[in-house]
Amino acid sequence: MSYRTPSILRKSPFLARCTAWLALCLIATAVPVAHAEEESKLAIREVQVALDEGVYELDVKLDLTLPDAARKAVEAGLTLRLTYEITVDRVRRYMPDAGIAALEQRYEVSYHALSQRYLVKNLNTGEQQDFGSLQAALDRVSDLRGLPVIDAALVSDGPVYEGRIRAVLGMNTAPDVFGWLLFWTDDWSAESNWKKWTLRP
Repeated sequence: MSYRTPSILRKSPFLARCTAWLALCLIATAVPVAHAEEESKLAIREVQVALDEGVYELDVKLDLTLPDAARKAVEAGLTLRLTYEITVDRVRRYMPDAGIAALEQRYEVSYHALSQRYLVKNLNTGEQQDFGSLQAALDRVSDLRGLPVIDAALVSDGPVYEGRIRAVLGMNTAPDVFGWLLFWTDDWSAESNWKKWTLRP
């Protein structure tokens, strides 16, 4: 069987070129839209600070959205890592703010195929919990309660202290056997906005 080019395109090279360019333009405009739908999204929605037994603690609520492809990648063996970056500075009027504390709170979310459970591991303490669904695991790392930030003895009465927090998502810690996923999938890493909070001892 032989393939024959449509006569109208064969007789008009200009029309054929225009058709090819139009197809390329459609593809070029469609790809960014599809890619935008496949991005991970993070946003710190709420931060509250409270003093408990001599330690200032944070309650944090994070909006975390993963595209379907990223969720499937976790089920296939990719490990999700979520890091909260926190800083506390003493506010100074005529000089740059003085750094008082900087810390990270890190979590990993992975799928355990044998038990068919989703594991959440606190990398700071080693504590591990398991959940029946990925959404339940994501909800756990998106809602922090009583996160210790700074000892009250390190802040003095009078000055105002400003804290900042943001969330950073990474999905580049897959086991070697699943390393091929990283080559074929999009980059689902993301960073949230910095959220400020004020501490007045």
